[in-house]
Amino acid sequence: MHKIKMTCMALLLSTAVVSAQVNPTENEEKLMKTLAAVPDSGWVGAGTLGINSAATYLNQWASGGNNAVNVTGLLNYSLNYRKGKNSWDNSLDVAYGLQMLGLDERAIKTDDRIDFTSKYGRQASDHWFYAGLVNFKTQFAPGYSVGTGGIPLYDQPKISNLMAPAFLLVSIGMDYKPSDKFTVFISPITYRGIFVLDDFLAAAGAFGVEAGEIGADASGDPVVIREGASMRTEVGAYARVQYKADVAKNINLSSRLELFSNYLDKPGNIDIGWQNLLSMKTNEWLTTTIFTHHIYDDNTTVFRGFDKETDTPTNPGPGLQSKFVIGLGVSFKI
Repeated sequence: MHKIKMTCMALLLSTAVVSAQVNPTENEEKLMKTLAAVPDSGWVGAGTLGINSAATYLNQWASGGNNAVNVTGLLNYSLNYRKGKNSWDNSLDVAYGLQMLGLDERAIKTDDRIDFTSKYGRQASDHWFYAGLVNFKTQFAPGYSVGTGGIPLYDQPKISNLMAPAFLLVSIGMDYKPSDKFTVFISPITYRGIFVLDDFLAAAGAFGVEAGEIGADASGDPVVIREGASMRTEVGAYARVQYKADVAKNINLSSRLELFSNYLDKPGNIDIGWQNLLSMKTNEWLTTTIFTHHIYDDNTTVFRGFDKETDTPTNPGPGLQSKFVIGLGVSFKI
């Protein structure tokens, strides 16, 4: 009987030892829970396609005003990959808006952006990832200076165009992800290329590229005499903070802050980009959106005044750029 008891105790102790070896440590269990929060889902894609519009029609309206039609198309799509310790996030944000004001035969551009980001990460610890990020930004159509009435001055040279500018950013660093709502990407080594693939804008030295020379033809119209550089190279430090969450029922907030310091030229002048999008769903189809975008780029010239006599913008130099857009429209999940 004594031998049987000893045998049973030995079996129990052996089982305990095996269990202790199989059960994970506290840190291992914590890491497993972190990985479990992001399942091996492979590729998952989701997005939203929306159209916002507004219209005003006036007929013998005593207090005055103008007829107006405003239409903006929006596309936001994400394609993400999860497998083990690997994560790969891709996002495309596209918008283009036009307004027809009064009987003006030319539509006014109200929104214009193409923004693509791809970020790969491999988990280093509970919430930290080794990560690499690529971002590309440009626009669809030409942009023009704005006059005193808020109407683009089409008779003046354009101030931007497709691929003028275009920004290509390649960055290697660490990504901090305490949750699926909040991430912070930090990189001490980042390449940023600024492309100006428009002969006139390049010759004018727009967006920080090396300027050429602009003269005038026989009729007084500006012409390119000597070509400018089509590209500017920068190397510096970069940080990106992102937050996306449902702040209330049917209300979603998405915010992104970007900071860049160029080691090669005035590193103390930090370029800033901050975007916020608040989406409020009225029902399955209707959505109200509030979009804000603030930019400070030391290489970008803005005009902070306007000369009525010469009909030209004045006081050029770097400055804060701000955009506010409120829209009501239909949205579809894709």
